[in-house]
Amino acid sequence: MLKRLAVIALALMAAACNRTPDLAPGQYRAVLKLPLGELPVGLEVAAGGKVTFVNGANKVAAEQATIDGDTLNLAFPSYDSTISATQQDDGTLSGVATLRRRTGPVQVPFVATPNTAWRFWKAPAPATGKLAGTWLVTPADPKDERGLLILTDAGNGVLTGSVQWPSGDERWLTGQVNGAEFALSTFDGNQGGVWRGRLRADGSIAGESFGATSTTPSRFTARRQGAAPEDQVVAIGEEKPPVDRIAFTFPDMTGKPVSLADERFKGKVVVVSIGGTWCPNCHDESAFLSPYVKKRRAEGLEAIALQFEYTDDPARSAAQAKKFAARYAIDYPMLIAGKATPEDSARALPDIGGVKIYPTTLFIDRKGKLRAIHTGYAGPATGELNRKAVAEFDALVSKLLAEPA
Repeated sequence: MLKRLAVIALALMAAACNRTPDLAPGQYRAVLKLPLGELPVGLEVAAGGKVTFVNGANKVAAEQATIDGDTLNLAFPSYDSTISATQQDDGTLSGVATLRRRTGPVQVPFVATPNTAWRFWKAPAPATGKLAGTWLVTPADPKDERGLLILTDAGNGVLTGSVQWPSGDERWLTGQVNGAEFALSTFDGNQGGVWRGRLRADGSIAGESFGATSTTPSRFTARRQGAAPEDQVVAIGEEKPPVDRIAFTFPDMTGKPVSLADERFKGKVVVVSIGGTWCPNCHDESAFLSPYVKKRRAEGLEAIALQFEYTDDPARSAAQAKKFAARYAIDYPMLIAGKATPEDSARALPDIGGVKIYPTTLFIDRKGKLRAIHTGYAGPATGELNRKAVAEFDALVSKLLAEPA
């Protein structure tokens, strides 16, 4: 018996010696292993358990983070995405990211290496040309609209920026320069992408981009933006309202019907934000709109969010909207308007012909007249474009608030 106990004790001691230590705080180079290549992002694990994705100056804290021994579990309920990774003997984290898409959850291999700060190249070559500035992007597919590639030299071979399309922006991109090449990426726990390019001898750029769950890359060329009218890209579109008035009634997150004609909206300026929890630019817009409405509600401003989700299950859409509302402290009605398809949006909003771009924002004056329609968004990653968009939004709302009921 004593001999047997001794063997068990030795086995337990050996297991303890070989046990992977609890997850260490610090900086990690996290990577989504995609069929089209790596999508890297910075990952910070704080001693108190806070976990943050880092894209240059932008930091996105995981909505929920737990460290269970040597396993890291992250959740982003507002997107309905999760990441789980376990520490290996060499200190790396290895696991899977489950990302929510229209077709359902998509699982992507996830790896994070500790004490690693570089993004694409460990020892990049010095830049052979200037990339900072604004570039006019032309997609290879002639059906796609042109955009602006906005690049900033952050020093030490680090490049940051974004891409602004007429439908919205690509958010916070950060990466590196390696000779004539550059690579940028972004990831927020569910949405992300990679932009790669090479500076050509004629001063133009040729490159490709792909998203976190893309199966094929999108190719593009770019040249420096000029002052000519044909080089300009509208960050936020303005459409002439096709009707003077609109009407709608949809259930809120509890199932209660809410109508634009309800007493609470009479005599108020109403901003109608049309989006979905799946839409990254809608996240940026809500992060701005929620505190803005609180600030100006006493002046007579109200807002309504019309949610078009991936599913046509109202209960699931409502549950997802609740998580989204909690993340951005939204206290105005979030209404479940339907599924994010052209057909559903046209049935829900026939007065304006449905929704083509998410987000779309409607501005209704105190008399109930539809005064303006804005499409797309220029988020904080776009710098001056965002500041201009916020100023124009504020000016329009202020004008409508100053008018009599």
